[in-house]
Amino acid sequence: MEEFWKTSTTPQPSTPTAGLGERSERSSTPEAEETEPFAQAASQITELMQRLVEEVRTARRDAQVAADSARTAHADAERIRQEAIKLRADAEADAIRVTDDARAEADRIDAEARAGAENAREDAQTKEQEALRAARSVLAARQEIDRASRDLGAMKKTVLETFRDISHRTVMALGEVEAVIEKWASSDAVVVVGDADEPAPADVPQVPRPDL
Repeated sequence: MEEFWKTSTTPQPSTPTAGLGERSERSSTPEAEETEPFAQAASQITELMQRLVEEVRTARRDAQVAADSARTAHADAERIRQEAIKLRADAEADAIRVTDDARAEADRIDAEARAGAENAREDAQTKEQEALRAARSVLAARQEIDRASRDLGAMKKTVLETFRDISHRTVMALGEVEAVIEKWASSDAVVVVGDADEPAPADVPQVPRPDL
C-alpha cells in the first residue's frame, strides 16, 4: 500500500504546482484557463496524499514502537513469571526440606525421650527392687537381732540361775565343811581324809566333798 501511495504521489512533470491558495503565472490562453483548476486540484490532492502517507508512516512507526514495547514488556513479564515460578519452587523445596528436617529432629528427640524414660523406669524398678531387698535384709537382720537378744536374755538368765545355784551349793558346802572342822577341832583325834576311794576307819566319820 505504501508503494501505491508513492506511485500516486509522483509529481507530473507536465503539471507544475504552487502552494495552496496561490496561482501560478501562466499564459492567459483559453486552454490554460481551462486546465488551471484541474492542476490546482491535482496539486492539492498530491499534497494531501503526501501528508496522508507521512501520517501513515508515522502511525506505522508508532505502532511498531508500541509493538516492540509490548513484546519487550511481554518478555519481561514472562521472565518475571518464570523467576517467580522458580522462586516458588525453591521456596516449596526449602519448606519441604525444613519440614522433613524438623520432623526427623522431632522423631529423634521423641525416640531419645522414650529411651530415656524407659531407662529411667528400668532404673527406678531396679532401685525399687534393691530397696525392697534391702528392706527385707534389714527386717531379717532386725528379726535376727531380736532373736539373738531373746536368746542372749535366756542365756543370761540361765547363766545367772546356774551361778546362783553354784553359789548356793558352794555356801552350803562351805557351811558343812566349817561344821565338820569345828566338830573335829574340839575333839582330840585328827584324821586326814585321803582319797575318796579309800575307805575311812569305822570310828572316824568321813567328810563329804562339796558338789561344785
